[in-house]
This record gives sequence, C-alpha cells and structure tokens, in this order.
Amino acid sequence: MKNTAKTLTAAALLAMAWPSAVLAADYFAGKTITVEVPSGSGGTYHVYCQIVQNNLGRHIPGNPTMIIKNRPGAGGVVSASYMANVAPKDGTHIAMISPGVITLPMVRNVKLDARKFNFLGSVAARSSAVWVWHTKGVKNLADLKKTPVKLASSGYGAAGSVFPRLINKILGTKIKLIYGYKGGGAMNVSIERGETEGRWNYRSGFTGVRPGWIKDKKIVPVLATGPRDPELKGIPHMRDMLKDGTLHAKMYDVIGMNFEIGQAFYAPPGLDPKVVAILRTAFDKMIADPKTKAMIEKRRIELSPKTAKEIEAEMKKGFAAATPDVVAGLKDIYIKPKK
Repeated sequence: MKNTAKTLTAAALLAMAWPSAVLAADYFAGKTITVEVPSGSGGTYHVYCQIVQNNLGRHIPGNPTMIIKNRPGAGGVVSASYMANVAPKDGTHIAMISPGVITLPMVRNVKLDARKFNFLGSVAARSSAVWVWHTKGVKNLADLKKTPVKLASSGYGAAGSVFPRLINKILGTKIKLIYGYKGGGAMNVSIERGETEGRWNYRSGFTGVRPGWIKDKKIVPVLATGPRDPELKGIPHMRDMLKDGTLHAKMYDVIGMNFEIGQAFYAPPGLDPKVVAILRTAFDKMIADPKTKAMIEKRRIELSPKTAKEIEAEMKKGFAAATPDVVAGLKDIYIKPKK
C-alpha cells in the first residue's frame, strides 16, 4: 500500500507539473503571451513583433491572447537582460532578439547569454547597408571615406552602431554616430529634421515604414552588409573587401552572424522543453500560413525565415569563429572608450 501511495503521489505531482497529453494541448488556454519589442515603436522591429503578435496565437493550442510591449534601451540589451533574468519561465513571454546582442557577451560583462535562449525561429534574415540622405551628396564608398557623415543610432552596442564603427576601423570611413534614439522611427525622424544624415539600416527597414525613400532616391545605399540582396546589386558589399582568413574578415563574420540569424524570436532560458516544443511548432505553422505571408507583404517587409535548428547552427558556427584574437579585435568595436 505504501508503494502504491508513493506511486500515486508521484503521478499526481507529475500531472500538476505537466498534465496529460490531452490537457497539455490546452496549456496556454486562458493565458496571455507578451511579445517583447527590443526597441521603441515606429520602426520595423515593432512591425515584425506585431506580425508575430497578430498571427502566432491562432497556431498555439488553447488560443492564448497575444499582446505587445516595447522595452527599448541599450540597443536591445535591456530587453534581452529582462528576458534572461526577470521574465517568467512559463512561455508567457517571448521576444525578438536585437541583432548585435548575440555577440555582445563575447566582449562585455552582461548578464545574458543568447545561446541559452530558447529560439523559436526567425521571420527574416535581412540585407542591410549604410544609407545616406540624398542632400548630403555622398553617393559611394569613396565619398564616405572623405566626407564626415552623421548616422543616427540607438545604443553603443546596437547593430546600427557596431557595423559603422567596424567600417570606420577597417575601411577608413568618416562616420560619426549620434546615439540615443529609442528606435527606427525616431531615427528616421531625425534624418527628416536634419539632425542626422543617414543610418545603417535594413533595406526592408525603409520599405516597411518609409516606402518612398528608396523608390524616390531620398536615401542612398553606399555600402552593403549582411545577407546578399539582389535589390542592392551594384552596391559594394563589405565582405568582398576583406580577404578570407584575415583578422578583419573573421571579425566581420562573427558580427555578421547576428544578421544571418536576423529577426529571431525566443523564449527565456529554463523553460520546460514541452512548452518550447509547442511554441516552436506554432512558430513554424505561423510562417507557413498564407495569412501571415499576406500581412508581411502588405506591411512591405521581408520574409526570409530560418528555423530554430538553423539559428542554433548559425550560432554554433559564429561562436566557434570567435577565437581570442578575434574577440580582442571586437572589444575595440564594442566597448566604449573611457574618457
């Protein structure tokens, strides 16, 4: 009898931790899932999070309510730190990673490790470039090397800061970064007002919120970075200027890992694997759903998805390339000099 009682107690405890297979399908029933945006509103980071907010829930058994919350700061570090250390570990909080944050722990003492996040998948691995406002007269890389240009950015560790500093260091350009903007929307407004003269940004970062800028040649791509894009044909790509095997090429490849992963969504570390499986399955179904694709097309943003396994493979490759000499070089890019 005692053994039977112990067995029943263990079974009851297991049921409390995770009900039967039938009940597991309703794990999210009546719950609310918050989609964390690692920036302010007005840019395509917010748009991508809205896409997930509006489409993921119908693919999760139990049809939870989906809401969105902006958590800007430090180029995405505030959001990622919250997810790593504070967010509930029950599947009710997911977030989009801000590219640049993945490699940041290699060079700075921050309380997060992106390798411990439970990635669900990526909506898009987007092409990017340094873009300059048409009135500046900077039309190519040669111009960028001789003409100082003020580029808008958010935090020191953000992608829009890291890549321009790398470009300055390797190619000798004269980019001056203006920090402190809370998101892509604020940066675009700063360009319109003449406070700044351009941005490092994704191509779809403009087509999604300022569709006329590229079409009307108000913003000019000068140097391409990240995944290759036929729409940027004729614009020099930074990686092509770097010799394979050199320190600079390796530095670029490690930073570039962020953009091969792209607009990826994740849940906090320590989440029950069964809950992760539910979310990953729902994410894959969301990406394949014609309703999701139609909304992405309507919002004029890019769809170039990656699965959770593909993200993990990219991270493994990128971190393996981060040898001590590469990390030392990256510290000069990532760490703000002391005054």
